[in-house]
Amino acid sequence: MRKLAMVVLGCLLLAGCAANWEDAEVRYKVVSQENKSVTEYFNLELVGEAPKGALEPDQLKRKLVSTDRAEGAQVGDEVLCQVRQKKGSAFEDSNVSTSLLGCKKA
Repeated sequence: MRKLAMVVLGCLLLAGCAANWEDAEVRYKVVSQENKSVTEYFNLELVGEAPKGALEPDQLKRKLVSTDRAEGAQVGDEVLCQVRQKKGSAFEDSNVSTSLLGCKKA
């Protein structure tokens, strides 16, 4: 029984240090477009508040997304983006990374 308790405690310790916040839909406004490089980007600004449960709400305030991931959008439009945040464990990079998986015109 002791061994089982130690195994369970070890698994909880390893798994409990990592966290995910996945596939939430977040509304952004396209405030400008950058075309200084080969890939064109939209500068996005969060509309309203960050969704509850976000690991790092401040990382959602302003984002860049390539124009091909927000098809049909133009400067001034609002878009809905699928957002994922991931926090590494104590054994990996423990910073939170934020990814925009794709956007559609709202």
